[in-house]
Amino acid sequence: MIQPRKTVQMLQAYSPPLEGRRGLMRLDFNENTTGFPESYGGHEPSLMTSYPEYQELLDTLSTQWQIEQDRLLLTNGSDEGLFTTAFTFIEPNVDTAVISSPTYALIPHYLHLVQSRVVEVAVTDAFEYDVDGIEAVLRQGVKLAMFASPDNPTGAMIPEAKLRQWCRDFPETLFVIDEAYAEYAPTTALPLTDEFHNLLVTRTFSKAWGMAGLRLGVVIGHPQLVEAMRRVRSPYSVNTLAVSTACRLLQQSRAVLEQARETMQRKARVIEAVQQAGYRVVPGHANFFMMYIGIRAKAFCEFFRQTGILVRDRSSMPKLDGMVRVSIGSEAEMAHFLKTLERYHARQTLLFDMDDTLVDTSESFDAVIKTLVEKASGQPLQDSELQALRAEGGFNDDWEATTELLHRRGIQKTLEEVVAEAVPLYLQLAPQTERWIVDPDFLANLKKRYRLGVVTGRSRLEFEALWKERFDPLFELVVCSDDYLDARKKPQPDLLLKALERLGQEPEYNAYPGGYYIGNSVDDMQAARAAGLGAVGITTTQTSEILTQAGAEWVLNSWTELERLFG
Repeated sequence: MIQPRKTVQMLQAYSPPLEGRRGLMRLDFNENTTGFPESYGGHEPSLMTSYPEYQELLDTLSTQWQIEQDRLLLTNGSDEGLFTTAFTFIEPNVDTAVISSPTYALIPHYLHLVQSRVVEVAVTDAFEYDVDGIEAVLRQGVKLAMFASPDNPTGAMIPEAKLRQWCRDFPETLFVIDEAYAEYAPTTALPLTDEFHNLLVTRTFSKAWGMAGLRLGVVIGHPQLVEAMRRVRSPYSVNTLAVSTACRLLQQSRAVLEQARETMQRKARVIEAVQQAGYRVVPGHANFFMMYIGIRAKAFCEFFRQTGILVRDRSSMPKLDGMVRVSIGSEAEMAHFLKTLERYHARQTLLFDMDDTLVDTSESFDAVIKTLVEKASGQPLQDSELQALRAEGGFNDDWEATTELLHRRGIQKTLEEVVAEAVPLYLQLAPQTERWIVDPDFLANLKKRYRLGVVTGRSRLEFEALWKERFDPLFELVVCSDDYLDARKKPQPDLLLKALERLGQEPEYNAYPGGYYIGNSVDDMQAARAAGLGAVGITTTQTSEILTQAGAEWVLNSWTELERLFG
């Protein structure tokens, strides 16, 4: 049998009279026997003025769950059950506990509070329990293994067969399974508490039973384990209103379980709608799910809060960067949530540069520049020379860059002369050489969640000759350098602001007014910041250091990293 800590072994449980006092003249516990009936909201005054009595609730639980009463311990929510377990069985600075990570925040909190040595095993990339990793820790010798199943916030569950194996193979370890979401889950560990002396299960009335404000939980396990915990738990920690409410609710158990079933059916429909909107979802096995938002998780939660909906940013938890947790409410509440999700999408903009951001132009634009410079000067142009010019900023237009490179070699040509020679050569080379850098299917999925646009330094002629038909299904708009005669070119923000204006974007809807601009050059980063956009650089032609110096707040080394940022 698992032994409690030494100080608990020396204690006797405080055992005041708990039952049968309410109908008698109570002059034994120093209570105010009259109280203030006008403040009790219609409740029987003796219910409020006397200490709680638990027998009726224990009788009901014992009958419904088919569990002997000496295996039940009432607690002030399951939180008190978890803390009491940790305090009862952990010898401070001696015993080791193993938990999963991330998990319900109070599990590591309580274990650290009682000075346990805590080993955390990270969830898998699929956000499931790493049962092999946990088992490896168990083999090293562990006093306590504490898990929530389903867990919060992942919704992960420990397979029943695996828990059974652990209880059998590691008899010196006390396994504690918090089943706060048991009514929503497909399986429960409750029957195993009859079979194994080293297993405790905690339950709560806060979730499916709708009693979060009244704080009622239950610990179920071997009588000797429960008796040891009874020495630690306060004898009156569960209040009278919680007891009386639970007794009434337990008479409606079928209705509670039916509502839980309907909640899970509603969850499936909501998740399907969220996935169709382009979001990655971690479903889990409880009345909530996680959705991946990316770097806008905090702004996402704030947007919903401003519309009267609270969702939970879980980005700060291990392995949950960019994740938001959404609970399943009523039909009306979830309809409002999905409608708000549509409104959120309408206000989220990602603008892209085109050349060497979406499309590889190293053998088209770059090739034309090299050809013209070498032809006019008689000397080949090195890649480093072109990159150095672009790193200076102010030469986002490739034909302006060509003109400047010629000037630096002492060749005086006007921009008009360069354009007249360059464009025909570009239109000849580009169809055979230009290709996507980013997967169009990824952009199509991104379009479900963001309004996508392109702001490019190339002319309308250069864009439409090659890419219009392929861009039109993916992007809501494409702004070219010559679309607005009064607009200054990048690094000035004029074209970006024109794009935002056409999209009808307003600054108050965005953590960054208007959204984000993704590009590969110094001019792109400077234009983004000047337009009030979040600047995202991709290192196709410039280094991370140069892009960061130019104002990039995030730098991507590959397009696969974009999904990490924006979900």
